[in-house]
Formats: sequence, C-alpha cells, structure tokens
Amino acid sequence: AIVAIACYGGYNQEDSIIMSQDAIDRGIFRSSSFRSYKDEEKVKFGGTKEKFEVPNVKECLGSKGGSYDKLDLDGLISEGSKVSGDDIIIGKTVPCDFSKSTFSFTPLQRNYKLKKDASTAIRSFEAGTVDKVMIGMTDKGTRLVKVRIRSIRIPQIGDKFASRHGQKGIIGMLY
Repeated sequence: AIVAIACYGGYNQEDSIIMSQDAIDRGIFRSSSFRSYKDEEKVKFGGTKEKFEVPNVKECLGSKGGSYDKLDLDGLISEGSKVSGDDIIIGKTVPCDFSKSTFSFTPLQRNYKLKKDASTAIRSFEAGTVDKVMIGMTDKGTRLVKVRIRSIRIPQIGDKFASRHGQKGIIGMLY
C-alpha cells in the first residue's frame, strides 16, 4: 500500500483515512470472516432422542420460515454451498408425544407421535459460503455438528484500520 500524509478536503481530518476505490475494487485489504454454528443430538428426559434429518413439513410442528432446500438427506448442508439470510444449515427434529400431553387436543391428534422442528438457521442479516462441516461425538456419546460459514469483507466507509503500533484511522472517503 502506498500511503500519503496530506490534507485533502476535510475528509481526512483527525483520524480519518481517504482510500482509493480502484485499489479496493482490485482486492486490497479484503478479508474473510468466519462464524460457527453448532448443534447436538441431545437425549431428553424420558429417553426421547433428537435426530439430525430434513424435517418433513407434514409431520413437524413449528417449522422455521427458512429454506430447507440446501440440506442433504442427513439433514446437514454440504460444504461449498452459498447461504443467505434464514437458510437452514442444520436440520433437526425432536419427537413429541401427544398421548401424555395435558393440553386439549382432539382424539385423533392424541394418537399421533409428531415431531417438533429444532433446526438451526443462519442469521437473517448474514450471507456467505459453507466453509467446513465437522461431525463429532460429545463426552456423552451424542453426535455434535459444527458448521463454519465464510464471508468476504470488502472495506467500506466507516471501517477501522490500524497499524501494528496503534495508529488507528477510519475510512472517511473513497476516491
């Protein structure tokens, strides 16, 4: 990076920085940001066990508003998939037993053992690419899944830059 220290139009007053839009378009100071999501197949009180799978809309209560289209048959998203706000990345169901419920259900509903949707969705304001899907076991012997999402950050007005020696500045203008 070529740095010039000069006064120019007031956009670089005090701690502000003026950056070249052409340099940013060519890729200078781009960075990757990672966010991880994790979930576990827990065993609930009474022996019911959660399961990673694609929730069936007809059998599941409380379906999420996101898209389930990117899930594989095992209920997990595959690496390299592009995701955006409210996409489901981990599909999970929890069994519900209505026969022991104290709520008022019709006799037909009481005989069903439906499932409840407990899927994990990406945050609504984020977008990125699935970088890694890791499957492991916990100390209790249950399956654990971690999904890492990578997003590219491009410098924009308001971003802070700093040197190793603590000189900080915020982008005030792109020319």
